[in-house]
Amino acid sequence: MMFADRLRVSKADDRYQVADESGPMRSFDTIIEAVRFVRDRGARLWLDWGRTIIGGHIAPQDFVATFLGSDVGRIQGERHGPSAGTWRWSIATHDKRWRGHGGQRGQVQSKDEAVAELEQVFTKYIADTPEGPSPHSRKN
Repeated sequence: MMFADRLRVSKADDRYQVADESGPMRSFDTIIEAVRFVRDRGARLWLDWGRTIIGGHIAPQDFVATFLGSDVGRIQGERHGPSAGTWRWSIATHDKRWRGHGGQRGQVQSKDEAVAELEQVFTKYIADTPEGPSPHSRKN
């Protein structure tokens, strides 16, 4: 059996549901548990992607990643200079449902690689959240 490399996590009632293309797989009490399930299957979160809009204008070669309705990262194509044609990615989030800004970033050769790296690193970042007193990371 081949596992999906990208899995969606959504909020259903008071639980977090993990699904692949064929439908729901399992649900969890916390976002951290759901993301750990994704990571432990060797998959990455399937983030939602949209265009970056600055001052009412769509920025060229610039896309924002969102997760559960919150901005979590960005990819940008380099258009000028010695890095022209490469893509930068970075994680940036302040959502209280998980740890704040990660600051992880990188540069790759294609847009698809940038999407994959950001999704993979964000998945690991959330899955590696330390257990603690937060009601969002504590096991019930």
